[in-house]
Amino acid sequence: MSDALVVPETHRDLFTGATFGLSTLNADGSIQTTAVWGLLEADGIVRTSLSKNRHKYRNLLARPTATVFAISPSDPFHTAEIRAKAIIEEDEDKAFLARLLATYGRTLEQFGAPGLEPRVAVTFQPTRVIFRG
Repeated sequence: MSDALVVPETHRDLFTGATFGLSTLNADGSIQTTAVWGLLEADGIVRTSLSKNRHKYRNLLARPTATVFAISPSDPFHTAEIRAKAIIEEDEDKAFLARLLATYGRTLEQFGAPGLEPRVAVTFQPTRVIFRG
């Protein structure tokens, strides 16, 4: 993957222990946006965990495109927008979810009921990125 399509060092703070917006397309073409936790991998790619019982998962199965948007709470001009193809992988043993939760100081046990639902790991393969500030 081109270095131009990964999160640069200057914007990694937006995806480290932070909540960001995840937008997908509904069947009628309208946009659905949800605040999610995510994990910025060492290679600069963003991933998240989704419940298979949620609408967001069904949207990505049917239309595997998404936009991830993050904004600094202290500088509204420090933003990252990642338009991406969503790559969905099963997370049956919840290993990815546990790793993601650990970055937020949580465990599967502390996560409660959502952690008991069937889960997938979603990798956002960038098609276009816009970093400001």
